[in-house]
Parts: sequence; structure tokens; C-alpha cells
Amino acid sequence: MGMPYYDEIFKHLTEHSPQAIASLALKTKDVQVGQKLKTEQIAVNVLYSDMTFSVRVGGEDAVLHIEAQTDDSRHKPMPLRMLAYASLLGLEHEPPVYSTVLYFRPNAGRADPGFYEYGDVERGGLRFKYNVIRLYELEGESFLDAASVGVLPFTALMQPPSGMETEAWVQKCVETTRAAPVDTEMRATLLFGLSLFGSLAHGPDIFTRFISEEIMRESPFYEQVMKRWLEEGKQRGIEQGIEQGIEQGIEQGIERGARATTIENMLAVLTERFPFVDTTSLQPTLEAISDLSRLKQLSLTASLAPSFEAFQYKLHLTENGSE
Repeated sequence: MGMPYYDEIFKHLTEHSPQAIASLALKTKDVQVGQKLKTEQIAVNVLYSDMTFSVRVGGEDAVLHIEAQTDDSRHKPMPLRMLAYASLLGLEHEPPVYSTVLYFRPNAGRADPGFYEYGDVERGGLRFKYNVIRLYELEGESFLDAASVGVLPFTALMQPPSGMETEAWVQKCVETTRAAPVDTEMRATLLFGLSLFGSLAHGPDIFTRFISEEIMRESPFYEQVMKRWLEEGKQRGIEQGIEQGIEQGIEQGIERGARATTIENMLAVLTERFPFVDTTSLQPTLEAISDLSRLKQLSLTASLAPSFEAFQYKLHLTENGSE
């Protein structure tokens, strides 16, 4: 799917509200979701971020596979990827496999045909079809209900009612999400997801007007991301320390690797949020910051700053030791 932020929260939402996500993916309410299927033993590298469930739809038992995309597929054409996923799942589980691609960012997936085919009646061949859902083409108001709790974080990406301005639509999405029949932690995750995914289409400053950072911090999602970054940084640090020589020390390697990982993730977040800005120009300045805790704080700022200029100002303060 792209950035770890989106992968983690999409998985969380899907596991919490599989019925809502399945109904969206299959374009029908007539679906019963069973257990989540394990795909690690099939092909870890291929199916890492996929959501796969056993379902009953249209009177038959089947497998539902959902691929979530913030942008167009960059490495392999999406039809080939979807064919590979469906083939592996079909080989492992045998029931029919229904596949769906969800595109989040406006204009993503425009060229996705929703099928892969070759051959003819003489030579043979195949035709494989899958659903393509571009969230930005959906009528959002139809998903503002209790049955669609898991889809609420995506509603700000959808089409508002005719004549409604963007800010009014975002506010309505926020208010509906606040009223969702879930516990405090899940409500915080839904609101964080609404801000996160919504920022793919709208300026994040719109969401800060209606959702406080304190509320979003109540979501365990924050802790999950920071914990993973720290673990990855330690691992890279150990490997880098060994490569550079034991004399430099394992601890030094861990620290350096953690800093490098934090900077790398920070630049990736900034590039994702502000695609028309040359974020690579910040790398020398970030690498000059030796305090890992300050870099981690800047990483959080990168995900929440209302504009690139606001992040630059925070970076300037950090660089000059003003905070």
C-alpha cells in the first residue's frame, strides 16, 4: 500500500470492521465474513499487506482479497499483481477468489482496467477480472452510518453531497465519526485515520480544525508505529555496527541506524504528504541533528504539520536549539 502509516491503520480497521470493508469491496451488503485467512506461508513477500478473509457471498463460499493502494502500482502492473495474488490464494484455499483494489488518492487507479487477459479461442489463454474501487468516485453520504464504521476514515476522500463545500463535508465526516458506537480507543483510531487518509485529498489543516491531537493520541496506533520504527532502527544499527567494525561499538551502530531510519521515514512521510516539494533538500540539515529524541519528535511533526512551511519552521527551531 505504500507508507507504513496507511498499511497499519488499514489492517486495524479491516480487522475491527471486516463486514463494512467487505461490503465496500464486493459492492453488496449480502456478504457474511468469516475468519481472516493466514497468507504468510503462501508468499510472505507477495502478500504482506493484503487483507484476506473467507466469506459467503451470492450463496457460495469464497475468499475475499483486498489490495489497498494510496497510489498507482509502481513496480509491477496492477493486473499482473492481482492475478498473482488470486492464483496463489486459489491454489492454497481452492474456493473462488474475489479480488478488489481500493484506490485512495484522487486520480490514482485511473488506468487500472480491472482485468488481465491474453490469448484467443484458438490458442487458449485466460481472462481474469477483479473489482476496482476508486474511493474518490463514491458518494460519501451513503457511508455515513453505523453499519459502515470501518469505512468512516475514508469518507473524507469520497464525493460530498451536491453543493456542499469541502470544509462542511469534512466537518460532517468528523462529527459522524465522533458519534460512532465504538470505545474510546477505537474512536481515536477512526478519527486519526480520517485525518490521515483525508489528507491524501485535502490539506491536513482542515482536519486540525475539528480533531485535536490529544484525541488522536489516545489511539494505540501511535505507539505501534513508533515501536516499529525503533525496532527497525536498532536492527539496522546492529548490522551497520558490525559492518563498520566491532571497535566502533554496537551501541554506536544502534544509535546511528536508529537516526538513519528515523530520517528516512521522516522524508518518506513528507514526500507522501507534500509531493510537489523537494524534501530531499532537508536531508543534510536532518543528518546534522545528533539528538535522536529530537528527530523522533520531528517525525511526529512531519505527519501532523498543516503545511511544509510549518514543518520547516519547527525544523529551524530544533536546528537552533530553541526547543
